[in-house]
Amino acid sequence: MTSNKPPKLTKNGENLENSALSADGTSEDPVILCPTWLRTVLLVMLLIHFLGVLSEPLRFFSRSEIQTAPEFAWLSETMKPCSQWLYMNHGYFFFAPNPGPSHLIQCSLSSRSETGLSENEPFQTLFLPDRMEHWPRLLYHRYFMLSEFYTSRYAPEQVTEELKKDLEFMPRWAFDKEIYDQIQSSIVASLKHSRGKEKVQLRRVERLLPEVHQVLREGWSLNDPRLTVVLPETMIESAATVPANELPSKSAAGVSR
Repeated sequence: MTSNKPPKLTKNGENLENSALSADGTSEDPVILCPTWLRTVLLVMLLIHFLGVLSEPLRFFSRSEIQTAPEFAWLSETMKPCSQWLYMNHGYFFFAPNPGPSHLIQCSLSSRSETGLSENEPFQTLFLPDRMEHWPRLLYHRYFMLSEFYTSRYAPEQVTEELKKDLEFMPRWAFDKEIYDQIQSSIVASLKHSRGKEKVQLRRVERLLPEVHQVLREGWSLNDPRLTVVLPETMIESAATVPANELPSKSAAGVSR
């Protein structure tokens, strides 16, 4: 009776039964390409990497205004060294599930060194980022992250009298204000050096997302100027926003250096 069992093949496709003998007639064992212990190590490393990839999305989607799911919070803290080292813990809080408004930096530059910008003084206005100037897209993204970082570290120039009485708030505000001023000074110094200007004024600009009825019923576009506003630098200023296309003046919300 003949067997229908297929012949064993080597990695070169040769019949193992015919090539099992060497030139001197002794038998040879087949070559093991991947030892068991190495496969185990690789599987464990892949599992750790997979958990690192999932740790931040799971923590994000399980959070609420009160707390985060304890098991996913523990997973995120446990995998933090891996996720931070491989830079896998970014982007989720900005792009999902509902993207918020974007932020720009409006920069007004002047060659004069006097304090203040008069209405008749020539100046140059630019935005960071600017999709027409910053190309390729990766360069635009770098400036985009800079403007978002600058806005996220915002600390008001002045606080209300009520907050000044808060002994816990004031040290935290002073610390945040120092960091915000350092970032601001760095941007101003870079613009003065690269543009050859003596005076720079920065304003934080917010570009809102239109509502559904504004797009479908009123015909607003994503570039509608009514969606672009200038954010105040102090908590004492009026909450009313200023159109970003308004020319900067002495009364405009902004920081001059």
